[in-house]
Amino acid sequence: MKLQTTLLALCAAAAVADIVPEGGNPEIVGGTEVPVGQFKYITGLRGGSATSGSRCGGTLIAPKYVLTAAHCVKGFKIDYAAVGTHYTSGGADGERIRVVKAISHPKWTSAEMHYDFGILELERASKETPVTLSFDDDTSNAPGVVAKVRGWGTTSSGGSQSKVLLEVGVKVWANDQCAKNLDGIHESMICAGGVKGQDSCQGDSGGPLTATKNGKEVQIGVVSWGEGCALANKPGVYSRLSYGKDFIAPYLTKSSFRSTANPQEG
Repeated sequence: MKLQTTLLALCAAAAVADIVPEGGNPEIVGGTEVPVGQFKYITGLRGGSATSGSRCGGTLIAPKYVLTAAHCVKGFKIDYAAVGTHYTSGGADGERIRVVKAISHPKWTSAEMHYDFGILELERASKETPVTLSFDDDTSNAPGVVAKVRGWGTTSSGGSQSKVLLEVGVKVWANDQCAKNLDGIHESMICAGGVKGQDSCQGDSGGPLTATKNGKEVQIGVVSWGEGCALANKPGVYSRLSYGKDFIAPYLTKSSFRSTANPQEG
């Protein structure tokens, strides 16, 4: 896989280009604002002060643990998790909790971006309800499914970061088809999008890819990398949760674990 020169708009500012895939880490292009107070498991990852701008996204998966991308925990010093906030910075809503430990998947490397999963341990438990995870490869992440991606990333490639939480629908691709359009596609990845003007973009990295399963929204992927943003036939690339089960599951509470699939690491 070709290495990109920026993680996100914010990643570039943090000068961590050496670990980011080419094209930038995603934000939301062509999306709409999420209603305030919805999806409060979504978490902004902040460096320096508790009210500074989010550098990556994440999801609360248990009261003291946040799931994000490995390239986020390796690329930035993440000091605070802003859980349940609608805004990319400030302290108007949500909880701002200090991060005490960051762990990346042992199989992740910046050269290939396989298994792009990271875990953050929080200083104290959040009061918000964790997201439900799906570790199954089934109809929820099958090719053709329209999934949702949410974040505070840039609204165009190299553009300005959104001040509020945005979302956009992206259609899941079959991996063999995706590999015809992008280099470096691995079985631990999900491709989604590829419609001009609608995508995740710089600044969305680590955030959730979600879909509907049995009438309930579940997380099926983690924003990882892409070539540019919102280009026709260039889908965004997400880490597939079914390939992170062995790494992620030990941090879960029973209330957030919804899967009967066997682990598929390796």
